[in-house]
Amino acid sequence: MSKYDDYLLFFSSKLGRKNFVIRKGEGCVMVSAPHSAEQFRNGRKKYGEYLTGVLVNMIADDVGCPVIYKEKNCRDDANYDEKCRYKKALAKYVKRNGVRFLIDLHQMSPERDEMIDIGTGYGKNIEARPSFAEEIKACFEGAGFDRVTIDVPFASVHPFTVSSFISRKCGIPCIQIEFNTRLLSKRYAECRYDEVLRALEGLIGRLNGKETE
Repeated sequence: MSKYDDYLLFFSSKLGRKNFVIRKGEGCVMVSAPHSAEQFRNGRKKYGEYLTGVLVNMIADDVGCPVIYKEKNCRDDANYDEKCRYKKALAKYVKRNGVRFLIDLHQMSPERDEMIDIGTGYGKNIEARPSFAEEIKACFEGAGFDRVTIDVPFASVHPFTVSSFISRKCGIPCIQIEFNTRLLSKRYAECRYDEVLRALEGLIGRLNGKETE
């Protein structure tokens, strides 16, 4: 099996034993996947966004940046709950390791018209770098992706989303990126997983390069 298939089997089979995992790495960019396991929100179970777990691990393998992801359903929602070990540990890592940018990955329904949505909290979560959303939008459009939106349909305005919380607590620009499942899942003819991965890795490389110029 391919690495994609191996990671997807791990997440979809719910083989993880830890609440969450931080893979340490190098550089000023960190990537997060708080919904890579099933979650509970307001007492209701929500499906895991397993392909975000695949993405963050393949990014870590390829470019060596730090990543954090959920491995186990603990009847919580790391992208919603006020009290949250995931966000607390992430904030500590960001502050102690000189992380300057956070990219938080999610999947949206294949029924959506949008293909990639860049959530900024209507600009509040990227006040430290107001151009961040447009840089990311240009990155994906330059790679040939269309229907790339900013803050539509998911703006990440809730105060306890990962991007809102880390931006507020750590003072760094944080982006939530929602990928239409049709782009990531090989069940769909529109799947462009490899291109999504390359675009993200290119973005991370450019952000790391700018910080060392």
